[in-house]
Amino acid sequence: MIHPSLWFDAVCLIPLLAGLPFYTSRHEHDARWWQERFASVAGPQARAGVSVLRDEVADRAVKPLPAFLALWTSPAASPAAGAGESLDGLIAAVADPEMLVSAMRETSRHWNEADDRLFRSVRPALLAVLEGLRAAGLADWWAEHAADDLGRRCEELRASFAAYDLVPLVEQHTEVSFDARAVELCVLRWAAPHGIRVTGTRFLTDIRYDADRVLNIAVHELLHPPWPKGHPVQGRLDALAADPFLAARFAGRDPAAGYNTWAGYAEEDAAQALDQFLNDQLGRNSRGDPVTRWTTADDGMHVLALLLHDTMRRGGYDPAADSYADFLARALSDPGTWPRDLEARYLELTAAGG
Repeated sequence: MIHPSLWFDAVCLIPLLAGLPFYTSRHEHDARWWQERFASVAGPQARAGVSVLRDEVADRAVKPLPAFLALWTSPAASPAAGAGESLDGLIAAVADPEMLVSAMRETSRHWNEADDRLFRSVRPALLAVLEGLRAAGLADWWAEHAADDLGRRCEELRASFAAYDLVPLVEQHTEVSFDARAVELCVLRWAAPHGIRVTGTRFLTDIRYDADRVLNIAVHELLHPPWPKGHPVQGRLDALAADPFLAARFAGRDPAAGYNTWAGYAEEDAAQALDQFLNDQLGRNSRGDPVTRWTTADDGMHVLALLLHDTMRRGGYDPAADSYADFLARALSDPGTWPRDLEARYLELTAAGG
């Protein structure tokens, strides 16, 4: 299913209202227009709510604001609602103190006590901001200025992706099973710079991304996590946090990119290494060669992804023989495939161009 969604565009608009440069730099015109509109129409409670969300989620908790809000509102999202109905439905869901947190706890692997407390604490601020956006005429504006373009882009993507069945492909490599048998893609005006997996096989993408990039994002987002729960590969990856080279690159990361725990960073890089492999198999890899990709993305923080991908190549990863997790768990303990000096191997790879 591929469709536009004001529900998720509304929460992705909030970082623009908050003036977060990581997002406003990708949507400069809309950010300025909506900041002025919101300031002139929304009440003081709504304006204060923007500050609360920025301070508590983006600054204090160091979480990507649109991803956090999209994830925690996703359980109640309706794929077929119109603009006004969608915004009203979002507001009604956020207004209920228990609906979203209960649904997250019951249905999402992303639920945890800390994020539950965080969402509960900022829910009133989110509600005030959304009510401010309704007062500012977001539903009518989106229906007039965004919906038609988003609908046309959805039609183009449906035609482009008709031949692909991504859920079985990912299941084959990861041995992780999905309840849903197809991807749900929500095409947004304000998703950039992210592609965001929310609940189930639903994820969010930006209208401006080309078809190959959208496909690559879909593959990647389905790979979180790229192993069954409790697999020993997680312990192997946790141990890598002690490596001086990896630790230094992790410490120097841009927090705005969103990978702010070692476990989250390691999972992201393991997923990136596998998505490079899968997108090459599909013949539609928009991310470029491994060295270019991982020396340029997020200021070069994903050094682990390049090393893992190199190990897949050197170790002869074969999905017919091993799951990705089984292969990595073995390879990371094998000095013949996992280098002793990670920095030296990384420099060798980047000097040689991959």
